[in-house]
Amino acid sequence: MRRTKRAIVVVAFTLVSCSSRALPAATPTLQATALRLYATTSTLPLVNDLTSAYSRLNPSITFEIASSNYDAMMERLLNGETPFFLTNHLPPEELTPVVAFPVGQDALTVLVHPGNQITGLTTEQVRDIYQGWSGNWSEFGGADRPIMVFSREDGSGTRSEFESLVMGDRRTARTAQLVPSSAAVVTAVAREPDSIGYVSMSYVDNRVRALPIDGVLPSVENVINNTYPLRSFLYIAGLREPDGSQPDDIHYRVFIGWVQSAEGQAVVARRYAPLPQ
Repeated sequence: MRRTKRAIVVVAFTLVSCSSRALPAATPTLQATALRLYATTSTLPLVNDLTSAYSRLNPSITFEIASSNYDAMMERLLNGETPFFLTNHLPPEELTPVVAFPVGQDALTVLVHPGNQITGLTTEQVRDIYQGWSGNWSEFGGADRPIMVFSREDGSGTRSEFESLVMGDRRTARTAQLVPSSAAVVTAVAREPDSIGYVSMSYVDNRVRALPIDGVLPSVENVINNTYPLRSFLYIAGLREPDGSQPDDIHYRVFIGWVQSAEGQAVVARRYAPLPQ
């Protein structure tokens, strides 16, 4: 499955890079244009950042934004409600063929309460916890306390990435408590001293502690240098390239090109790691 995703990334990035170089930094227009750009719940703050910055540069461009989990956003895409949405997950190409334009890099971040004594986990240990095979923090050098496991819900792109990067073919234990968003995972872990959860890196704050995985912290630097093991890309995903066959295609092409430019990547870098140079 990971091989399929990498193939999509290489092709999509080449298409956008070649296209955007031939376009002006902004497209002059005398008429206001409203573009639809939806987002998964994990990527909604980044969509808000990007669209706000772009509209300041191009006052005639406004955005209609909606957000839900990955499955709901994919359904809206397939139904034609939006031509593109921002996500931290892509399906296998044979299940849902999409055109994917990479716009940043993410680190799937494993969280514990700041009072937890453990210094880190391996990927295998995280897998054992989420399978229900390991249930006490004392197994990892922590207190003799049962582990409270928080997981994202079915349909979440972040959960799909977690299953791909950590679980493989193994199932999350039914005893895991399901949480409907990354923000809610952070709140839940902050309230429960014996808990564990996972989120996109942009949601980590001082209420929780991000664990090193396989001895490496989930930092922007360690995503860029490819040492953190649980890395993924952020994408603007659609069913086709904006090739001019639809009236607003030029606006989407210029916007995507801007996001991949140095100026757009500076906005991405406020929350995530930028694209590889």
